[in-house]
Amino acid sequence: MESETSQVRQTPSGEERGESQGISKPLTAEERAAKRTQMMIIGGAVGFLILLVAMIVLMAKFPVATQVVRDIAIVLVAVETFLIGLALIILLFQIQVLIQVLRDEVQPLLHAVNDTASTVRGTTEFMSHTVVSPIIKFAGFTSAVGQVLGNVRGVVKATRRRDIKRVDTGSKGGNSNDQAG
Repeated sequence: MESETSQVRQTPSGEERGESQGISKPLTAEERAAKRTQMMIIGGAVGFLILLVAMIVLMAKFPVATQVVRDIAIVLVAVETFLIGLALIILLFQIQVLIQVLRDEVQPLLHAVNDTASTVRGTTEFMSHTVVSPIIKFAGFTSAVGQVLGNVRGVVKATRRRDIKRVDTGSKGGNSNDQAG
């Protein structure tokens, strides 16, 4: 079972590639992009770990510099907190403006659309009752008349054939009274 999975692998595009058989197809653009993205993620994670270890080693070797960096980090965090609070206040103001726009402009627009839909609904009902229904009834009536006329033609043809048969058999010298209709 393990040998089967190692011989044939599925690519993202659904094609099978026989790797153990030495068959190598060129990678598609999607596969190259996926491989490049994967390598960038792995490289970024390794770089971050190296940077973290280097920072820990430097902090252990230089405690005075570590205190200065800590103080600078505290100031930066305070400034960042202030900026985040300011951004939240601006966000709340923008949400209030959005709610006002929705209430003042979009709601009347929705009412107008609803009125238009009601008008269209009424128009379609009127057209259905005054135009379409009579046309449908007329088409049904003409179809029924056509069907009746077709049936009458069929009956007429059927009776003519019988009359022709009687005449034909009568002309042959047979007795026409003995034949059943």
